Amino acid sequence: MKQPLVFSTTPRGDDTARHVAQLLGSPVHFCGPGRTDPEPLVRASYCARTPIVGVCSAGALIRLLGGDLGPKADEPAVVAVSADGKVAVPLLGVHRGANALARWVAEGFRGMAGVTSLSDSLYDFSLEDPPPGYVVSDLSAARALMAALLKGERLNVEGPSGWLSLAGYPVDPAGSRKLVITERAGAANGLVVHPRTLVAGIGCSSGAGADEIAGLVTAALAAAGLARQSLAALASYDKLKDHDGLKGAAAQLGVPLRVFGKRTLDAQARRLATPSEAVAGTTGLAGVCEAAALKAGALVVPKQKSAHATCAIGRAEDPIDPEAFGKAP
Repeated sequence: MKQPLVFSTTPRGDDTARHVAQLLGSPVHFCGPGRTDPEPLVRASYCARTPIVGVCSAGALIRLLGGDLGPKADEPAVVAVSADGKVAVPLLGVHRGANALARWVAEGFRGMAGVTSLSDSLYDFSLEDPPPGYVVSDLSAARALMAALLKGERLNVEGPSGWLSLAGYPVDPAGSRKLVITERAGAANGLVVHPRTLVAGIGCSSGAGADEIAGLVTAALAAAGLARQSLAALASYDKLKDHDGLKGAAAQLGVPLRVFGKRTLDAQARRLATPSEAVAGTTGLAGVCEAAALKAGALVVPKQKSAHATCAIGRAEDPIDPEAFGKAP
């Protein structure tokens, strides 16, 4: 998510806006009479599809947005927050993060989120905006499925469905609407949801560039028939934490880079599919890429090589929280 615009329109809401901005890591804008004019800020942010959190009335924020909102599928999250932070109302982009953002703000102030969208009233989340760790392959298919569920149809789920049942979804083996939860790539009947359960372990020399590493990861996933959307992180040895190619590859692939210490990786030595004496002579480890991938769980793609890098793919049973996986460089 882009860094949101956070603003207040009255001095009474300044403290709430300041707190929200601090938690989101965003600058805060104090607007209103005698201060900054909020209208240019709001309209520029909306045109750039930047999330907007306004500590002001819902009506005031609607008027600031103006009349030309553009297509619904392209709108950013827009949330109005009361001056005391006790009420957060998602106005637009409810399935593009607005409902989740409103709930998060309200929780921080021990208040309530004024969620009015029907799907989010019935279920803990909409399939158009699934929880962290899951990626919907086709938003238009998700919208069609949600519409069918609201008419009373039920879900026939292929894959682990406990998280959907807990959210209130009508899961039934005889359901008329198919939902497939898989790391596999390729077409399938029904809506496909990819869990972020895959980790690409990387070993590389100083000559490895971002394009080479990202290309190796992409090729390894494709050769194994795995979906790029299921990749949760790149993982490597902490001695490589400042490697520009690794950091650049993570940025290209849109996932975080996480690193592990020597002792942690060495503990995976007996599980390696292709240990290397050459790597051991250089790093003191029997292998880097497979050891890092194995921190996710099972090894699903053994070591693959390019000129200056190696890659292996590991798979976890459940979606990975990158913040709890290894360490940030």
